[in-house]
Amino acid sequence: MGNIFSKSTASTTSTLGKRVRGEEDEDNSKRVKVDIPPVLESDVGISAFVNPDLTGFHCILKNRAEDFLVNEVDLDGHVVRLTSFEQPKTHNPARMDKLTDSELDAKMEELFDAKVAKEFRYLLDHRDEIDRVVSIQTTKETRQELYKIISTFDTPLKSSVKDGLLTICWPENTENVNRRIYIDYLAMGGDYLQFNVYKTNIDTMGAANWISKIVKVPGKNISYAGTKDARAITVQSMTISKGRPDRFEEVKDELKEHGISVGNFKFTPKGLTLGDSDGNHFGIVLRDVSGADEDSITTSLNSLKSQGFLNYYGMQRFGTSSILTHEIGRKILQKDYATASDLILMPRAGDGPSYAKARELWAETKDPKATLAIFPRRANAEIKMLKSYERFPGNHQKAIKNITRNLYLLYIHAYQSYIWNRVVSERVKRFGCTAPIVGDLVMVEPNDDDIKKKQNGQVSNNVGRRDPWARKVPLVLTEENIHSYSIKDVVYPVPGRRTILPKNEIGDLFQEYLAEDKLNLKDNVFDDIPGDYRTILSVPDNMSWSFIRYNDPTEKLVNTDLDTALGEPQPVGEPDGKHLALRVEFTLGSSQYATMALREIIRIETSSQSQSKLVHSL
Repeated sequence: MGNIFSKSTASTTSTLGKRVRGEEDEDNSKRVKVDIPPVLESDVGISAFVNPDLTGFHCILKNRAEDFLVNEVDLDGHVVRLTSFEQPKTHNPARMDKLTDSELDAKMEELFDAKVAKEFRYLLDHRDEIDRVVSIQTTKETRQELYKIISTFDTPLKSSVKDGLLTICWPENTENVNRRIYIDYLAMGGDYLQFNVYKTNIDTMGAANWISKIVKVPGKNISYAGTKDARAITVQSMTISKGRPDRFEEVKDELKEHGISVGNFKFTPKGLTLGDSDGNHFGIVLRDVSGADEDSITTSLNSLKSQGFLNYYGMQRFGTSSILTHEIGRKILQKDYATASDLILMPRAGDGPSYAKARELWAETKDPKATLAIFPRRANAEIKMLKSYERFPGNHQKAIKNITRNLYLLYIHAYQSYIWNRVVSERVKRFGCTAPIVGDLVMVEPNDDDIKKKQNGQVSNNVGRRDPWARKVPLVLTEENIHSYSIKDVVYPVPGRRTILPKNEIGDLFQEYLAEDKLNLKDNVFDDIPGDYRTILSVPDNMSWSFIRYNDPTEKLVNTDLDTALGEPQPVGEPDGKHLALRVEFTLGSSQYATMALREIIRIETSSQSQSKLVHSL
């Protein structure tokens, strides 16, 4: 989906994220005021349309978080929603009865030894000795048996484990101790607790970090199928290995303070991993619609529903700064690490004062220690690079390679996306987008030889829910097979080590555009980037829409999952309201951008800078 809001939009004015004409920007005194030309779609290769005859209309996109709802779609095609907060019954039906003292002592001696049994008995008989602990070296199996026993106690014990060493003691305050209920994960359905996460103004990684901290589970144990942006209300599934739903009940209010609600718990045999989703379902409100009547807008919507849109990488892919991410990616691929470093660290237009001061200090002194001292903590890439410069002065390559792998790949992927966008725009200009041409690529199911070639004796360690060997493979269209496919089947490569180019002049275009940037696929420029394939056209599924009128620009116009779960009535607006809004829903595949679908009908710039300048008419 992507975040189309700029930093300035998110940090200024009302909680709705858009200015109403006449309001003052409260942050003017704090922000360096620079008139930055907005990033245009043409700057990142976006210039064509499926239906060039549509006229478009004025509207405000993402006026408030509730205007952009995103629900993950799972691999079974079901929309992930938050509908229930009910806790699953985790008690084992065959839960053991409470043991007598003699039975308990005998069981402890059986599990461990007589010494441990004696120490444990002493602990149980001396409730007043708060400082006494019993440390037991355990296996996974003996711990589980002990947890079964402890779960029958009237008063909970406090326990912790590290490297198999289980430490048990009496808690100082039993009211604040979670009573550990033994969970038979196999009987419940699997080792993974799956739950749906509803979040507002927080991205997936941020939500996972808060869940890890508040629920007290290791971050590495939390997994999900895809990432969702912050400036929206999103719902997606997550899984936790050996997760405990009762912990979420205890901390639900603290999670809500961070915009997170959790529900729809169940146990599954497999956890989620990136890619284990089939796309997203969007519920979007476009406010202050004008410049076209409802009939002509309906015509445009029907065109989108039947003909689809060009499956561009949206503006979110390229960042909101005056320095776009693909520009940095280009320099990294050129191995021009000094310039890439400057693009990240040197002064740039539109920075807030804290960033501007740090960048200016670096430009003047090249002193990493002094610059580190004043860079904001959230400047992850800059801080990583400056720490590298502290150790290896002047080594720009090490500085670039020191940033996190995810951020490094973000820059590279942005450049790949830019090339893909340019090629698709030129393809539409030369050949339209109604039919495939000889030499184009389509994806087909792999045959047995393809699967054996992929496996090549390897054993899959995939923990997700997709078969890693069943991934489709590219097929080049010829005069003989082209009639078996439509334009909706055509894919173009996101250039990488494993991808092949179309066998026509479009393939030559890829080479030409890379050559303009002094890059050549023969030089293994993408040596550690596998690449991918992407359909050039996308048609939304499950598309519907309605119009609603309203007066107050801040008025809620659609229910979220949380509203529905709490029984809130659906907003109906004002029948004679002076403003018109369009409510539209549709489902898109993975990594497809709702903003690019909307672009096909609204015909106005979708960048955050452009959208942030729009205000409600009075």
